[in-house]
Amino acid sequence: MRLSLLSMLVLFLADGEVAQAHTAGASASSALWSDAGTMIPITVAFFWYAAGVRRALYEGRASAVTPARLLAFAGGMIVLIIALQSPIDTISADLFSVHMVQHLLLMLAAPPLLVWSDCPIVFLRALPPPSRKSVARLWAGSRLGDVYQMLMHPLAVWLAFCGAFVFWHAPGPYQWALRDNRVHVLEHLSFFLTSLAFWSIVLPAHGYWRRLSYGSTLLFVVSTAVLSGLPGALMIFAPRPLYPAHAEGVARWGLTLMQDQELAGLVMWIPAGGAYILAVTLVFLRWLREAELRATRAARRVTPIASLLLLLAAPLAACQGQDRAGPLNFAGDARHGAALIEKYGCGNCHGIPAIANANGNVGPPLDRIGSRTFIAGFINNSPENMAVWIEDPQKVLPGNAMPSMGISSRDARDITAFLYTLR
Repeated sequence: MRLSLLSMLVLFLADGEVAQAHTAGASASSALWSDAGTMIPITVAFFWYAAGVRRALYEGRASAVTPARLLAFAGGMIVLIIALQSPIDTISADLFSVHMVQHLLLMLAAPPLLVWSDCPIVFLRALPPPSRKSVARLWAGSRLGDVYQMLMHPLAVWLAFCGAFVFWHAPGPYQWALRDNRVHVLEHLSFFLTSLAFWSIVLPAHGYWRRLSYGSTLLFVVSTAVLSGLPGALMIFAPRPLYPAHAEGVARWGLTLMQDQELAGLVMWIPAGGAYILAVTLVFLRWLREAELRATRAARRVTPIASLLLLLAAPLAACQGQDRAGPLNFAGDARHGAALIEKYGCGNCHGIPAIANANGNVGPPLDRIGSRTFIAGFINNSPENMAVWIEDPQKVLPGNAMPSMGISSRDARDITAFLYTLR
């Protein structure tokens, strides 16, 4: 079910009251209400998730609650608590730099963990089966799915995420949010929801299709990192304080507005930049892994076809037999090649005449290898082909039983020269 943004909305309802703690002179009753407004939704989410885990295990759906997903969900919830119910939240009322730390936790730490955990599936699993079917019918029978797909278009998500980041860190809108609790709610809520959408595209949960190719995803992240770094640059290089609303707070901590502002700019650059670099690294590694899997699958598909062609070509190749078994002017040192065979331990797998203790039976015996028609059953036997095979057999035929031993081109030619003496 594509309910990630809707299901996670409950996790952030607390923000409407947390914003009250940012205003100077908040009353004790409003602070208490702020704490309750934060912890009650988080506690409900924890118990709701636990109920989903319990029902998933009871129904034999353990794949939905792997240890990695459980840890990701717990980590995301802990980050939310740190951002909203720790000294970070209290100090952010005084220091602009700490306020930026809070924003980054709400945008670049908690959302990717919650997306990776795929918690909406577990939340849905907590419902009884009839209720789940009702939710599925409602989703399929209404226009909610179409609206969701439109909102989750990569361009719309990019514009929303970058727009929210840049807009709310501009001096005017930022101080507007400090003065008005309702605007502060909107600010933090926009951060959280646009970040959930952003990370759903960059790091889709297990089993979800990618909305962008890997190359496009890398461009998506890098362009976001560049644009979201602009407010940090403005904070560092501005010739004057841009956020005077924190004047009283920074004085309590023995700082100046410029020092606090420059520190906030560094926070926006270094930790935020690190988060984007980590995201790029994860996407690139997944890209490499998928490319490797595709290559392996392609090799498995090609091998039977290649074997059939080789069988058809065998009679013709056999007629050429001795003529193609290698010219005598091949450049290689046969004596050095014999020593290299002992060095690389070729005799552990093959039986090789004239080599001491070379009596392995893992691979085929190499007696008369110099006069055979094929190498490894499918490559035409020539010194050049044999040298290439010895140097890197996995490159010639991925997945075959002969490992790549790190043999250099020169050593491969010398080994080939020796093997061609075996006729």
